[in-house]
Amino acid sequence: MKQNYFSSLLIFLLVSLSSMAQNFSFNFGGSGRRVCLVSTQVDVVNERVKIIMHDSASNNNEPIYINRRQLGTYTWTSVASALPAGTGSWIDNNVNAGEIWEYQVRRQNTWNFQSINYDAIGYTIGALQNDNAVYKGEMILLVANDVVTSLPAKYNRLKKELTADGWFVNELVVPRASNWDSGNEVVTIKNQIMSIYNNAPTNDKPKALFILGHVALPRSGSTSVTAPDEHDENQGARGCDAYYADMDGIYTDTATFNPGSLATPLAINLPGDFKWDQDFFPSDVEMGFGRVDFADLTDLNLSEMTMLENYLDRLSNYRNVAAGYDMGDKTGFYYGYDNSNDGTYRSLPNISTPDKVYQNYAGPNHNQWVQSNGPFKMYMQNLSVPDINDWVTYGMDAAIYSSDQSYWGFGDVPQSGIYSRVRSLLGADSKCVVTLWTTTGINIFHQACTGQPLGIAMQEIMNHNSNNQYLEKAPQQYDEETWWNRTHFAFYGDPLVNLYQISPPSNITLSVSNGNAVLQWVSSPDAAVMGYHIYESSTEFGKFQRISNAVVNGTSFTIPNYQTGHWYMVKAVKIITSGCGQFIHTSIGKEIQGTLLLGLQENANTLSINVFPNPSAHIITVQSNQKITQIELFTITGQRVYASDIAEETTIQLNIATLAPQVYFMRITSEKGKTSHVRLLKTE
Repeated sequence: MKQNYFSSLLIFLLVSLSSMAQNFSFNFGGSGRRVCLVSTQVDVVNERVKIIMHDSASNNNEPIYINRRQLGTYTWTSVASALPAGTGSWIDNNVNAGEIWEYQVRRQNTWNFQSINYDAIGYTIGALQNDNAVYKGEMILLVANDVVTSLPAKYNRLKKELTADGWFVNELVVPRASNWDSGNEVVTIKNQIMSIYNNAPTNDKPKALFILGHVALPRSGSTSVTAPDEHDENQGARGCDAYYADMDGIYTDTATFNPGSLATPLAINLPGDFKWDQDFFPSDVEMGFGRVDFADLTDLNLSEMTMLENYLDRLSNYRNVAAGYDMGDKTGFYYGYDNSNDGTYRSLPNISTPDKVYQNYAGPNHNQWVQSNGPFKMYMQNLSVPDINDWVTYGMDAAIYSSDQSYWGFGDVPQSGIYSRVRSLLGADSKCVVTLWTTTGINIFHQACTGQPLGIAMQEIMNHNSNNQYLEKAPQQYDEETWWNRTHFAFYGDPLVNLYQISPPSNITLSVSNGNAVLQWVSSPDAAVMGYHIYESSTEFGKFQRISNAVVNGTSFTIPNYQTGHWYMVKAVKIITSGCGQFIHTSIGKEIQGTLLLGLQENANTLSINVFPNPSAHIITVQSNQKITQIELFTITGQRVYASDIAEETTIQLNIATLAPQVYFMRITSEKGKTSHVRLLKTE
């Protein structure tokens, strides 16, 4: 519920100097007073970054200044000063292939707020084919114990797919929260998180925290600081997942805040109640973070575990680019409140190329418009509360959804009206995997255009304040400095979601050729894939390190230094072009365990078996160096549930779709009377 404030702007359709027609409007006299509309194109061969000023046709008076810094650093260096008004592009020749440079473009003294002049500022990145096809780092999966016990197969799949996406998963299972006021439970959990973080290697600290299920919710806030949109009933101790992600901030618990008019009694803050006093982050938050929590929702007539199961299925379909889940290369938005519009203009032309950014002119029928014009990587609805009936009727054909308005973005209470709708939308039947409340403070996240996970890209703007100026922007009504760096910021969904999808390879097999272990696979259906990279780990959930020195062009790879028991993974590799250059990116990986015993494989007296895929939901293939005469399946209690005599083949396919999802032991008997035992996981 924004207060009644809206700047009516004339709409002009601009055409950039590159003759690339935009599919959205940008008013140089309105939004352009605060935002420089920019993107980049790169020439990797000649090592150049071309910064394009898409608002140049309307800029008759204001010189342009450009700063740059290496992505991930905080100090800006001037690289271009007082470029003439109307300059359409500028080329940075002082770059090298493989680098990533972040650019800040500004026009000075264009915007006046509360009698102070500010600059119009835009951001873009020059990515010169930086290599994302490497191990990504550590993360923490903080999960409520009832998720693990209620959805074991789906939860195990999530861990495998996070690992296959390049992450090392630190698993932290905690008791389900007892209620929405969790008391000292939050301290116990924070100490466990800090132990994981501190024990991680110095050069590989966890980068993200994924909270899954109804985990105890920290709360923080204790003063009459300006509430979002000046709705003071939303002051006080609001949800603060960043408390878990802040490794060195000092959080106190001595304040009293109970003005008598708060929207929820959960926001009352008293000394010693384990609700923290801080309304602003006391230090930089070290990890990106996100929460998926369907407890106590009323919008949908579904149980908590059903919604969570549906979400985990959707997340898996998104990562694997299953049929109907290719979200394409477009982004879209609906024009609304200024601060959210500014986030659109600064971020979407970078995430998509500018010609792939589309504006909804049809009106506030958002879900239907997205269904008709999508799919979209991201849809930013910058005006109204999301309508749950529209979500049920039309779904949401966008991977990332954000909206404005104050109350719906508070997900820290049992649902009451539109409070906690930001959580319930992820439970609806849609393609959406992240919902954001970008009304204030967290409305710049262009860094995702390099293949960086969205939750990590948003970490920097969450840490931004008027002192550190990590990301500068002009203050405006409902986006003043009093809203920046606030402890109530939240992210709903998997924070490691990446906006750039690549279809993975399939049917990974392992065989022996000339005494060597050879991986083989079926190629990715993505025609633009340039090849594949191969990775190895000593354990199933270990740190997979790349072992292919160059991109593999075919669909086989001879493993150097093969070790029985190790795990091997194949990822498709593709060069992605976004609005901030190009980067080398990979699909999710598909893995297989090395069960071959080299040197014994061709010994007729030794039975060697390969079973794949494992785990599987439907068809498995059994390969042997001897003809198979019988296959039997036993439960972990020893009950035989399947037996079949085989017509002496070395390759057998079995349909296990009717078996219950659980662990089985497979006994294979050969023509020579030899037996081999294989552990098989049947999934849903």
